[in-house]
Amino acid sequence: MNIIRYPSAEAINEAVRRDSRLIAAISHDGSSAVVAPIEEAGEHSLLLVLSGHTDTDVKNFFRIAFNSSSADWDFTCPAGYRAIPDGSQRTSAYYNDGLRKIPEFLVMFGYFSKLNIKNAPPDIWDF
Repeated sequence: MNIIRYPSAEAINEAVRRDSRLIAAISHDGSSAVVAPIEEAGEHSLLLVLSGHTDTDVKNFFRIAFNSSSADWDFTCPAGYRAIPDGSQRTSAYYNDGLRKIPEFLVMFGYFSKLNIKNAPPDIWDF
């Protein structure tokens, strides 16, 4: 996974040192992620544009806000996710993929943060 640090590696290192809140956009395929101090971008769509990422469509990314103790995943499954027509199967795939890609990003970043899922539909808990 290629991790792009915005606005710079130094700014990210300082935010980590202070344990400031960060945001990250992690591509669904896990090939790239963009991370920034939350005060630098404020929202994920702006982060993608400011960082110069080649894909600026926020629907193609898992979105988290995090620090060393917790990561909040904004659970918003896109209607066309992986071209799966059935809504329940699509949500399940999005959930499972996110549970693989987000922790992978966090570990590569050097964090072992607790993952909180925000706005998750109740049916993802049906096993």
